[in-house]
Formats: sequence, structure tokens, C-alpha cells
Amino acid sequence: MKTVLLSLLFVVQILQAKNLSTQEKLADFAQINLVVDSSYGPLYYKQKTQGLNLEALREDYRNQIISTKTNSEFYYTLVRYVSEFHDGHFGAVLPSDYKAEIPISTDLVEGKVLVGDIDRKKLSEKDFPYLKGDEIISLNGEPVEQVVQTLSQFLGGGFSLSEKRLAAMSLFFRSGRRFPVPTGDVVVEVRRGTSDLIEKVKLTWTVSGTPFDEKISLQNFNKPVSNSKTNFNRLSIQDHLLDLFGPIRLEKSFQCSGSTRIEIPQDATIVIRTPFLAYYHPTAKGNVGYLRIPHYFFDKPEQVFKQYEYAVKILEENTVGLIIDQDHNCGGSVDFLHSILSLFISEPVKPMQFELLASKKEYFQFKSWISEIVPDSIDMKSFEKVLDLIKTTWEKGDFLTTKTAIGGDELVFPNRYRYTKPIVMLIDELSGSGGDAFPALMGGYKRATLLGTRTWGLGGHVEEMPPLNFSGLNVRMTKSLFYRPDGVAVENNGAVPDVAYSMTRDDYMYQYKKYQKFYLKVLLEQIK
Repeated sequence: MKTVLLSLLFVVQILQAKNLSTQEKLADFAQINLVVDSSYGPLYYKQKTQGLNLEALREDYRNQIISTKTNSEFYYTLVRYVSEFHDGHFGAVLPSDYKAEIPISTDLVEGKVLVGDIDRKKLSEKDFPYLKGDEIISLNGEPVEQVVQTLSQFLGGGFSLSEKRLAAMSLFFRSGRRFPVPTGDVVVEVRRGTSDLIEKVKLTWTVSGTPFDEKISLQNFNKPVSNSKTNFNRLSIQDHLLDLFGPIRLEKSFQCSGSTRIEIPQDATIVIRTPFLAYYHPTAKGNVGYLRIPHYFFDKPEQVFKQYEYAVKILEENTVGLIIDQDHNCGGSVDFLHSILSLFISEPVKPMQFELLASKKEYFQFKSWISEIVPDSIDMKSFEKVLDLIKTTWEKGDFLTTKTAIGGDELVFPNRYRYTKPIVMLIDELSGSGGDAFPALMGGYKRATLLGTRTWGLGGHVEEMPPLNFSGLNVRMTKSLFYRPDGVAVENNGAVPDVAYSMTRDDYMYQYKKYQKFYLKVLLEQIK
């Protein structure tokens, strides 16, 4: 009886949801566009270098919004509109806890969607008699490639491969904050291993949360993706990932994690295990170190930095070369990132260079942070220069300032403990924001050979905007651009590997041993 009553209450809530008028929908669309025009840092960059035809895009989506019949269609049309900017820092999400999942993780490997972890407490072998590495072929008769393409429409990002991979990972976890939520049964076609044997299995979505008026089928948006080309000191994509996955479930929570997905050699000497992993192990040319950098937003940054200092000191004393694993890095604090940089440079270098939004609002927002800076200090004088730059640029009528460090710092100086030997840094398409910036700096200043795939390309700091007036959608806005040492904007470009490597099925299945063998070979070739 209690279950029936709850179900009836849900129906009542959905039926009582107020249908927004066309005028209200267009008012929310206009609200987003006004903020874009006044506060979206990469606006002119996107138009000039990324082919964003803003006028055509707005006209297209205005017509789509007018034709929407339900609140749900309207909400997810707004999410898709913001995603057209292909900026993982710029996002619109619904205020919702409604979601559907099947306890199977998936990933995009060599262009195929493969099964990952399966929660056998929730899904028995009888109901899903498949294993990690088996391939998903279709959902309800729709080729998985088309499902991934459709999901990608809701995932703005600086790199098409990053969008596609996140879409593949979202196959069996749909948060109503970003995607239409499926219900009922789904028929899944699965290929066993690399064989020709393809079978069908029926699974049921587990739905939780409270549906108000966001119930809609993904089929409403099942069409080819449009061809339209279209907080201070924080460079993080953690919130973006939480919007998608709730508690992160990517490769057993490897995203943003200080642990490793790569097999630790049996003869390794562990330097530190938590909050990040560091070890070294013997090779034919001497000991080689491994250092994991998962992000730059630790709760106790001063304490963690001292641990990084210690790890670097031990690795410098005991190794001939170093692997820095920055795969799946989700960014964080600019200050902490610069501190980490100081552990690997031997001479002063320029910090990250930003073009900041020049507006009265931005000026007073920056000015409000003065209380955090020691008065009558070098830091204060540097910060005052940034304030003056924002003010004078705004008075001139320019949209963005010239390049500056976000805190006005002129140089990053080497730390007393630093690593001086060859470094290979691992990067991939799920490293973003600060995860783009650090390898861009290390590669640009010739302190590391970058190995892997191009990073996400999320190049600016982020600010939460007020919710939209009628739909209540939450919007995050990119407020700046930042640049690699070679002068190329990180936005949509990321950090590019010196040595390319794409993950294989063998890597996915067997603790990335092939990957490990490859990057060690590259590192050892640099050691005389």
C-alpha cells in the first residue's frame, strides 16, 4: 500500500507541474543569451577560431524552443543549446535528483563501447551473463554508435573525443540533471569478447529520485548532432562530472583519484600511498619513479603539498627518470598547480596567462578577494595590478584584458626540493581544466615529454550564474581564457602529446600493462 501511495503521489506531482508558456520559455532563453553576450569570456574566441555562428545557432534553437510541447522538451533543448558551445566549463543542468541506472559501467575503447565493472550484488550472472570487455552493440535495436551520438548532444566539451567518451560512459547511468531519464525495460545486444557471437538480454532501469516535469524519452532527441559549428583560482571539472555521474563510477573511481589503474610492479618501493600514489622500481637503466597527480583541489593543500615535496625529494634521490600520471585529472586551484609546477622547474617561469573578462562586475568581484591577501605585500601589489588592468580595459570598452597571471604573479620560482631528471607525463582526453593547464606548462617549458591523447581543452575559470527565472536551470559560465606557453589558447586545443598513445582493449582488460611497457620504453630512451 505504501508503494502504491508513493507512486500515486509521483503521478500527482507530474500532473500538477505548471506548463511554461512560450513567452516564459523564450524569457529563459533570452536570459542565457544576455549572460553569454555580457559575461562569456570565450565568446569572440569561439566565433573567430571555432566557427561559432551565434546568430544562426540562436535562430535555430529559438524555433526549436517555440515548437516544444512540454517543460521537459524545453529543459533539455536548453541543455543542448549550451552544449553547442563545446565548452565543458559552460553548462546548464536541471535542478533534479531523478536518475536511472543499470549497475554496469561502460567505456569507449578503440572505438567500441565495452562492458566494465558489473555490480553482482545488484545484477546476477543469470540476468547478465557477460564479462568485462564484452561489447555493447545496441540498445532497443538502436546501434550503440547512434545512442552515443545522441547522448553527446547534451555534453558540451572542448574536444569531440572527450564528449564521445563521456557519452559512452553514460550509457547505463542517466542523471536527469543532464539527460532525459529512461524507464522500464531495455533490450541490450552484447558481443561476447571479440567473437562473432552476439546475444540479446533484457534489463530493467532502476529509477530513483523525484520526477517533477523532466520525464521525456531520449528518442525525442534522436537525430544527427547539429552541424552548427559552433570561482576565482579554480580550474576544476569535478562538478561537471558529478552532474553526469553522481558518485563517480569511472574505472572504479579513477577519475580525480590519487590511486592508479596501472599495475604496480611487484618489486616497487612505495614512497606514499595516500592521498596520492608515489613509488619507484628497478629497470635496466636504474630505478624509475611513478607519481600520481589526480587534481589540484585538496582539502588541506598546505599539508598535501608538503607530502608532494617529500615524494619528489625521495624520487630525486632514488631514480633516474619519472613518470607523472595525470590521466583523468580534473583540475583545481591555480595556486596549488603553480606550487606543484615549482617542484619540477630549475629556473623561474611565467605562471599561467589569462585574458580576463573586463567588466564592472568582474572588477568588484576580484576586489572582494582582497581581504584574502596580506596587506603591504608583494602579492597585494601584484593583485592590484590585475584590478587596474580589468578597470582600464573595461573603460576602454574591450571585452577581455591582455594576458596576465590571474593573481598578478610575475614568475613561478623553483622549490628547494625539485626533480631534475627526465620526465614523461601521461595525459588523456579526460584530463581537463587544470588537467589541461599543468601538462601545457610542463610541456611548454620542456620539463616533460607528454604521452597519450590530447587533453580535454577546457581553458578558463568558472562562475556559477543565478538560476534561470522560470525553468530554474543552473548555469555555469566560463569567465576567461588561459593560454599555453606557446601562446595557443587551451580552450578547444588542450595540451597535445609529444608521443601519441591510445588505450587498447588489452590495456582495459589487463591493468594497462601494454601502456606501462610503452611509456617506460619512451622514458628509458631519454636516459643516457
